[in-house]
Amino acid sequence: MSLFSKPILALDTASGASVCLLLPDGQSISASMNTPRAHSRELLPLLEQVVQQQGLQWQDIGAFAVGTGPGSFTGLRVACATIAGMNASLHKPVYALSSLAITAQQAMLEGELWAIEDARSGLVYAAQFSAGKCVSAPQCLTWESFLSLTPSSYVILSDIPVELPDWQVLPLEQTREQALLAEVRALQPDAEYKMWVEPLYLQASQAEKNLA
Repeated sequence: MSLFSKPILALDTASGASVCLLLPDGQSISASMNTPRAHSRELLPLLEQVVQQQGLQWQDIGAFAVGTGPGSFTGLRVACATIAGMNASLHKPVYALSSLAITAQQAMLEGELWAIEDARSGLVYAAQFSAGKCVSAPQCLTWESFLSLTPSSYVILSDIPVELPDWQVLPLEQTREQALLAEVRALQPDAEYKMWVEPLYLQASQAEKNLA
């Protein structure tokens, strides 16, 4: 059975919450919210809204896709837990998507670029892409280490606490929902999946740091 023979429901919480539903005929529907603190109470209704708008039931969903990070600990945890909870009885494939790859998609650049995000405490999440493919896996670096890299183009969702001389910031040419949909469409038939996925944590949480 083709990966796209049934609807695929995708979710990313790297910036607010973005949801898209890719239908077998290639059409899609999307929705979003920009209140991260409301994830725990509004995320499931947002997903239900998208599914029900197409007259579908949860059993009609063929697979889920989730942006697993790196990013906000709380946002990632809620997203993965929400999908896991829904899938506990459905037993559908769940595909993990890189949140930085979704950010890279927003730039719509075929050349080389870095997708980065401020990780706070003097750190940055970073991954390098070329022609839409990840060529340097997501990592957590100090800003000092990142600045030692050869200057290139970069795309970012938030403000950053440092200057990046000789680097070129790229505009966001697509919405988060459009980029999420593009990443879902790029899934290959042999893509790895699980029944649940875990957040990609590249550094210890603040609570863990406080205990260290």
